[in-house]
Amino acid sequence: MIPDSLKQRYQSQVRPQFDRASGEFRKVLRDLGVSMDEERSLKEVVSQIRAKNPSFRELSLNLDMATYDLRKKLWWDANMLTAYAYDRAGKTFETEVAPRFNSARARAESEARRLFVQLREITGRKPAESDTTNDQ
Repeated sequence: MIPDSLKQRYQSQVRPQFDRASGEFRKVLRDLGVSMDEERSLKEVVSQIRAKNPSFRELSLNLDMATYDLRKKLWWDANMLTAYAYDRAGKTFETEVAPRFNSARARAESEARRLFVQLREITGRKPAESDTTNDQ
């Protein structure tokens, strides 16, 4: 199965996010009219939500208000995660990718110069050789 060390590491990374998400979900349910003082079945939760929000309009308005903060937090977190990933990608490019490109470009340029020098030497010899053969 899964080694205990890997399982513990995974749980230590996932548990804080799970706890945070369940706390936010409880806030949304509380704002929709569910009392969270004891464990309830799904049927009881739905009946409490229906009792507090008798019409679809009221439910949609209350759902919008209940999830407003959560949506803004998620939007903010997504923007910050994107900025962090963009920054990390830029740093990785500068430290790892750009030097490789520069060294590959330098190797290609030096090889091209070497080939041009050889080409000039070869083309420079051919006319001289053809002149000596014409004289004979």
